[in-house]
Amino acid sequence: MVAVEPELVRSRVDPVWADTVSRLLACTNPQELLTLLQDTATAVTGSPAAAVYVRQDDGRLRLATSTGYPERFLTRQLSTAADVPVVEAVRTGRPAWRAEPGHRDPRDAPGSGGPTGVAALPLMVDERALGALSVRLRRPGPPTAAEERTLALLASVAAQRLDHLLTRGHRGLPVGVPRLDLAVRMIESRTRAARLELAMSSAGVGAFDWDFGSGRIFWDEHLCRMFGVEPADFDERIEVFYRAIHPDDRGLVEQAVRESKKTGHYAAAYRIVRPDGEMRWIEARGRVLTDPAGRPQGMVGIAQDSTRERRREERRNARREFVLKVTSAFSTALSTQDVVDTMTGTVLPGLEARALAVHFEEDGDMVLAGAEGYPPEIHEQMSRRRTAGEDRLVRAVLESRGPMFFENREQFEGAFPEVVGRTSAGHHAWALFPLRTAEGTIGTCMIAYAEPRAFTDDDLMIYTAVAGILAQSLARARLFDQRRSQMTDLQRVMLPRHLPELPGVEVAVRYLPGAEELDVGGDWYDVLALPGGRVALMIGDVQGHSAQAAAVMGQLRTALLAYADDGHGPGELMGCGNRMLCGLDTDLFATCCIAELDPATGELRLARAGHPYPMVLEADGSVRELAVPGGMPLACEFDEANVYPETTDTLPPGATLLFYTDGLVESRGQDYTAAVAELARSLETWAAEENGGADDRPGLDALADRIAAPAVARAAQDDIAVLLVRRTAAPQP
Repeated sequence: MVAVEPELVRSRVDPVWADTVSRLLACTNPQELLTLLQDTATAVTGSPAAAVYVRQDDGRLRLATSTGYPERFLTRQLSTAADVPVVEAVRTGRPAWRAEPGHRDPRDAPGSGGPTGVAALPLMVDERALGALSVRLRRPGPPTAAEERTLALLASVAAQRLDHLLTRGHRGLPVGVPRLDLAVRMIESRTRAARLELAMSSAGVGAFDWDFGSGRIFWDEHLCRMFGVEPADFDERIEVFYRAIHPDDRGLVEQAVRESKKTGHYAAAYRIVRPDGEMRWIEARGRVLTDPAGRPQGMVGIAQDSTRERRREERRNARREFVLKVTSAFSTALSTQDVVDTMTGTVLPGLEARALAVHFEEDGDMVLAGAEGYPPEIHEQMSRRRTAGEDRLVRAVLESRGPMFFENREQFEGAFPEVVGRTSAGHHAWALFPLRTAEGTIGTCMIAYAEPRAFTDDDLMIYTAVAGILAQSLARARLFDQRRSQMTDLQRVMLPRHLPELPGVEVAVRYLPGAEELDVGGDWYDVLALPGGRVALMIGDVQGHSAQAAAVMGQLRTALLAYADDGHGPGELMGCGNRMLCGLDTDLFATCCIAELDPATGELRLARAGHPYPMVLEADGSVRELAVPGGMPLACEFDEANVYPETTDTLPPGATLLFYTDGLVESRGQDYTAAVAELARSLETWAAEENGGADDRPGLDALADRIAAPAVARAAQDDIAVLLVRRTAAPQP
């Protein structure tokens, strides 16, 4: 087991344990403190048992508190020679761990009776141990790195608080426990500020102790440096704290302090302005200490610099806004020149880049679609039609799986010596990426910068999004001037060409263009694998049959996929789609249904925006309609909350979920409700035939054909999209 040195650990404290730290700091007697420490340790590790031992005058360890151990399994006193982890931890001042064989009688030890492990962490103050925390693990292996860091932090905070209580005269340990005179003598020589110097600095957390009566506030060294103050120069006046708060946030903090004196809990997020003028975000939590009459006397707590997380969130929001802006700009770009103009007018400035060149593949050759920012001689070279195979750089980009970055000229020319003399002298960094649609790789894009540039993970995400949007827009633009019959091919390009292989589910889809017009429609579907084995299911219908409907559908689908990758649930994802569509320069609206399925449990979360209700064909052949409460169709109403209501359900093994667009049930001269009822009867009939072996080709593909057949027979006027998902069984781990 590796010892955790406070100065070397820089991971951020989980907010759950940050609150626990505040509770430890607020304990007013040792018994309460040690009990809270042991209970928290079991929660951190999922342990069945824990105990805390304190050091007596003679050096032996005495049990102070325990949980989860049978009485006959406890050793109430341990000598310094005992060969157990808790004694080793006190003796060495470092964490100790030991695997233990299983017990024949499970009643004799917590857990299953199989092999277990015991981890012990010393309660250290400076170089002396006041005692140790012992935790029994359910597994024979040591604690995980995350568990060890958290336990080390909690043990250190508890030791410092125990130290502090002892010097304030709270020496009332459990019955039979001596005065801990070794610890008392050690800490009597230290100042109050030093006693509160917690090891929490290892996690980027500082501690404070505020005495209301005197107006003095004590900061540990880490908190002083967080506020830009040298510890030796801090005069402990509360005015220093309030003066550091950003003027716009001072009232918020004052209100939080007033509320804390009523509730006992303090929590605030605010900005500070350091002496050097730098602004930082601080998140603080604390607990109010009271006298026996319940009157507030002071506050102890912790504060953390959350500037990095705030800035990361700002970058994430800026990235989303940029994607929305690009998506909106491309929604009206219908020709190839429109696409290039959008790239030069919107994308290039947004990326703070100098030049770009877009090529598309045509009959095996690479053709320049447009370029900007190059001198005439370089532009002429780019305009020459050449096969992809004869240019190693182009071939490398076409075969790459994502964006390629070159941070300086040396990197670029080192990787591709043949570009020497073919690049502008004013360019010193490059981003190159393939343009891919459902039909495959259709071209390349090269973006150049005037200065060397260090590309970040944010750049990777932005370029990946731009590549997807540009590829879709370029594909749409090249098809725009072709015959209206080819517009249907554009619809198929925008739909997934291949569905992902998903453990635990079977999927079938159908798309049928409307027979009334050859113009492309706005129906679409998507199936997306999510982390943890979950599956995102989407189906939607943009109003109308036109190139504009196809453009809006493509932008909406791309944006929803991008937001789904960010981890949004169905309700939030629908809200994001509504916000995006409201921001487009279009009068078109869209209906949509989004679901998230966990094949392992069958848990189903759904959100709906004016779309037909999905249906469930149960394994026994019965059919039910999922009456999912929804919101208005997308782009009909801007919702400030930006979240659609979600419905939860369960999809049992063998059950099939059906999503469809309204073209499946809408036709001239037929009542909509009657058509939906007929669809349900068709599902029941098919289930009975499949169970009876009447169908020569059972499975979802046969069901998809059966569902679409009536619409084909009547030459449905509207487009039809069908998405079927059957939960086969819980996927194997």
